Amino acid sequence: MTDIGKFLSDVEKTKKHARQNKPGFSGYNDIRDDLRNLFERATSCPMGLPGSVFEYWENTYILNGTDLTYEPSTDNTAKLGAFLAFLDNSDEDQDLITNEDWQELGRLVNYEAEDLPVNILQDMMMILVSKGAY
Repeated sequence: MTDIGKFLSDVEKTKKHARQNKPGFSGYNDIRDDLRNLFERATSCPMGLPGSVFEYWENTYILNGTDLTYEPSTDNTAKLGAFLAFLDNSDEDQDLITNEDWQELGRLVNYEAEDLPVNILQDMMMILVSKGAY
């Protein structure tokens, strides 16, 4: 299983565990912090950028929904996995990332650039240029 596959499996376990063990489970709000911690721990990228990417994902794909009870959906967790792959310089599931996502990832990388190690920044910039983010 790839690291992304393990991450997605851990997300599903987190969702299942929360539904089983939290009386009155109300959905995304009950697992938000756990998902963020899981995402940030799953990447080797410094902490500022993963947090920003998670917030972008949350605001764009989760909080725009009308019912957070069933979030994150399978599609939304797959998107988060694709963002994780990008952060770890993997091309896994890049087809799930839209042009708008690439543009925003480019903005986030630019914002965090001075705090990123040069080798990580170079790898990200190469991917972002190849995807037309700049």
